[in-house]
Amino acid sequence: MAAPNAAGIRNVALVGPHHSGKTTLAEALLSLAGATTRKGSVTDHTATTDHDPESHAHQMSVTPSFAHLTKDGVRVNLIDCPGAVDFFQEVRFALLGADAAVVVVEADPNRLAQVEILVDHLDARHMPHCFVINRLDRPGADFQATYAELRRRFGNHVVAEQYPIGQGENFRGFVDVVGMKAYEFGDNGATKAVTIPEHIVDKSREELLEALADFDDHLMEEILEGQEPPIDEVEKDLSAEVGEDKIVPVLVASGIKGWGAPQLLDLMLRQFPDAGAAIRKDQNGKEVAASGSGPLVALVCKTFVHPQSGKVSVVRVLSGNVAGDTQLINPSRGDAKERPGGVFELQGKNQTAVPSAGPGSIVAITRLEVTQTGDTLCASGAKSVMPVTALDKPSFALAVRPHERSDEAKLSQLMVRMHEEDPSVVAERAPFTDELILRGHGEMHLIVTVERLQRKYNVKLDTKLPQVPYRETISAKTQQQGRYKHQTGGHGMFGDVYLEIEPLPRGSGFKFDERVVGGAVPKQFFPGVEKGVREALEKGPIGGFPVVDVGVTLFDGSYHTVDSNEASFRMAASLGMREGLPKCHPVLLEPIQKVEITVPSGFTSAVLQQVSGHRGQIVSYGASEERRGWDTVKAQIPQAELPRYLTELRTATQGLGYFSAEHDRFEFAPPKVVQTIAAQRKEKEAVAAR
Repeated sequence: MAAPNAAGIRNVALVGPHHSGKTTLAEALLSLAGATTRKGSVTDHTATTDHDPESHAHQMSVTPSFAHLTKDGVRVNLIDCPGAVDFFQEVRFALLGADAAVVVVEADPNRLAQVEILVDHLDARHMPHCFVINRLDRPGADFQATYAELRRRFGNHVVAEQYPIGQGENFRGFVDVVGMKAYEFGDNGATKAVTIPEHIVDKSREELLEALADFDDHLMEEILEGQEPPIDEVEKDLSAEVGEDKIVPVLVASGIKGWGAPQLLDLMLRQFPDAGAAIRKDQNGKEVAASGSGPLVALVCKTFVHPQSGKVSVVRVLSGNVAGDTQLINPSRGDAKERPGGVFELQGKNQTAVPSAGPGSIVAITRLEVTQTGDTLCASGAKSVMPVTALDKPSFALAVRPHERSDEAKLSQLMVRMHEEDPSVVAERAPFTDELILRGHGEMHLIVTVERLQRKYNVKLDTKLPQVPYRETISAKTQQQGRYKHQTGGHGMFGDVYLEIEPLPRGSGFKFDERVVGGAVPKQFFPGVEKGVREALEKGPIGGFPVVDVGVTLFDGSYHTVDSNEASFRMAASLGMREGLPKCHPVLLEPIQKVEITVPSGFTSAVLQQVSGHRGQIVSYGASEERRGWDTVKAQIPQAELPRYLTELRTATQGLGYFSAEHDRFEFAPPKVVQTIAAQRKEKEAVAAR
């Protein structure tokens, strides 16, 4: 590896909303340091960290990607993270490999709401970070409003380390608020010194010093006495406080022009902590120090699956050294033994073999059999298991099936591979419909997942919104005869039953009984009658959905000594039920979900209107117990109203709102829903009859 120890490594994640320019900024950094031979482009599909076809197709990153550069003897490992909220769960895993983050935002205050959940996560982990206000050369860019909104949302310890000279088409340079110098940009990010615009500096400098003085009593005294603190003292304080996540600096950039990239790279080297600065603890509270002589402890922060070459596990080495011949133990999987296929450093999609990797390194290990994202890897003698934050429950679903029946045998293995690559996607059988359901964190999330499966495994998949598991029941009692008679050249078939059909209390299911007297129907035919009844209940008279909460009693009938058999009575019972159910005043039951919606307080009223508009009943709402300034709305909403609600919720809350739902009960469907379902069934029957 390029760096001999953790002190010579910086592990930095690039995060922020989608289309804020993270990948372009990463490309500028790689090109600046000579890590790539030419500067790639997102639009031309040549960017180092946007190398998968799905990212190309959607013009945005859809999976974390890894690259590295070396500057002044320091190795910087970059983790380029997707920005769409659909992929936030994967970002959380990727951040397990980072020690600091660059939050890239556009110069548009209206898009900063999308950063809130991300910054909350960084703060919860006490991860040092900075903001880069990117794309300042775009028309309409507004640094002042964006900077003010950052401070309003995230506090006065967000301070400008740089201030732009001009913005939009006039953006041409920046003021170094720390060093009290001004620069204009030239080609490839180069700068030349210019005179400081006086109207820019005073307030920004004051905000910076006041924020630093909160953590330095000597600096506070100098400010109170009206003394100008030495620049080296300010730089020293700034590096210390940024490294401890007490100060969050703000830089300016135009990634596509490379402007601001040298200054950002300089900040990474000077102010972000090295890979050994933070002492991590395992789930038992035991310290895991970044020591090359210590036992091997590594944390898997991403998994890629290649159909031909197998799994690639990207790991952050926390302690010890890992080599291609290291015998690994996975304590997260019952001390399963793993034999690596090799150790590689990553530059986008390119892998380069390395003999070993020490503490602080981010490397790929190939061909691990049972290891998954979030697992801890150790060598013999070490038993540490690192804590991993539990994933949020997925709240968007698609039903999936292979287009060709011949591919059904592949499906279960595909689901395993899919989950290995992205643990935030879950495959399960729907409890009421038996559909294979993919659950993820947004429509785009699942669209990309299906596209990736089709590409990698050469299988075409059909998707649709999951079927709503309606049920049918009855509200009145009736008696019905069922008679089946079929004569052929030999023995015929004959069965004759009288059934009493009645509703049962909700949740009772199905109950079969008999009160036949005088042997009108021999006992050996009772199982056939029950089978026929059950078959008829599988498709109700309204929409063809299962019929529930029904009691059926066989009370009379007749038989033929030669032609009667169990199959005859099964058919007779089925016919009797199909004729009798429509006479029992059938009703449609729709599933009701218990829903919990969490949104910033400013959007609560809009969400309450949404719930009402989706035929929901509000149970309660009030301040969230988990998030300050947020509200939780508890409601009961018909499942039929929820398939695309996540998209609607995010649209109304600037991408911030989320919800969870679980089945609660079945209730009578309103007349309009019943009419729609009945019409859909008639249409299907008409198509089938053609």
